[in-house]
Amino acid sequence: MSGILYTSKNRFYVKTDSGMKEYDSQKISKYLENLKNIKIRNEWKTNGTGAMFMGTGHFPESDDTEAGNISINGASSYSGGLVYSASLGELGGLYKKGLEDADIEGHVIASNTLQIHKIDVFEGSCAASIGDFTERHIAIFDLKTGRYQELTEGDTIEDYPSYSNDGSKIFFSSAGLAKSPQGYAMGVGPSGICVYCTKIGSVEELFESDQFNYIAPKEDKNGNLLFIKRPYRNTRDKGNIFLDILMFPIRIIRAIWGLLNYFSIAFGGESLRSGKSGSNIKAKQKSEKELFFEGNMINAEQELKANQRRGEKFPGIIPYTWELVRTDKSGVQTCLKKGVMDYTVCENGDIVYSNGQEIIRLSADGNEQLLEKCQFACNLSEI
Repeated sequence: MSGILYTSKNRFYVKTDSGMKEYDSQKISKYLENLKNIKIRNEWKTNGTGAMFMGTGHFPESDDTEAGNISINGASSYSGGLVYSASLGELGGLYKKGLEDADIEGHVIASNTLQIHKIDVFEGSCAASIGDFTERHIAIFDLKTGRYQELTEGDTIEDYPSYSNDGSKIFFSSAGLAKSPQGYAMGVGPSGICVYCTKIGSVEELFESDQFNYIAPKEDKNGNLLFIKRPYRNTRDKGNIFLDILMFPIRIIRAIWGLLNYFSIAFGGESLRSGKSGSNIKAKQKSEKELFFEGNMINAEQELKANQRRGEKFPGIIPYTWELVRTDKSGVQTCLKKGVMDYTVCENGDIVYSNGQEIIRLSADGNEQLLEKCQFACNLSEI
């Protein structure tokens, strides 16, 4: 099979010349089925007037999928199939999946103490980002045994590992953490590009900036390094103590109103605001979450119109400031495309990228070809 692998909304897709195939994650499907069965078995304990009278009733629990507790985090082609990382509630794991026989799935490792994020596979090894939202480091997993070794350490968030063409290096993004004296994460600095040399175990920083995040590094067939460049926004510097004091009473009133509105939706199915039903609010919240990507809230309609005004052949919903950059061996940087959410480099030198609603092939001569329409396609990989 030859094509492009990608993920969207916790499903796998493979685009080939003959068409597109869709696959599910059996691990996620089974997990959701188990959650549903547990909920059905326990409904009598918490629902109904009897439960409320006895004091054992509670508010409806949010769906784990909506809470972001279930997700495919990374995917990479491997031995005629793929390897993927996923979060299933508190369980993190690395799994193998066949494509010819989609019912074949096996786990490399699964643990309640380990969360695995972006990954990349080279032969029998898998480079991965492991940790949580407060700290992540790069590790290498043996796909046969499940054993792994952490390669980096420190107060950093490291992600997007990618092997060099010969497998001797691992490129990744790294952002420093600001921590309180008690050890709590207080802020995240801009992401730079680092490289780990597997032969001598050394780490070197290649690119960094106070104004931009550099993420998703990948090497092309000529040894040039590509990455996505995004504006860096320091949320810690956006605070205004005087404005916070003035707004404090208003925020308290909003919080109380929100709590009362939640009671109304939870037990009556209707909002306190006329014309707003609980189902409508839930649908709106879900829609907003679909446009929240890697800590960035994206106004899809606004970005699409802006990209259309610029005359883009394939205008997407990703901000124009998200640039795909190529750096040659002399250090010269060239912007290849703007409005890029994710991408992969093909063996023939072509680039396949996602603009948030479409997957496009960009050839070396600059020509673009629409491959498929798909919202928020990520984890692109040639397969």
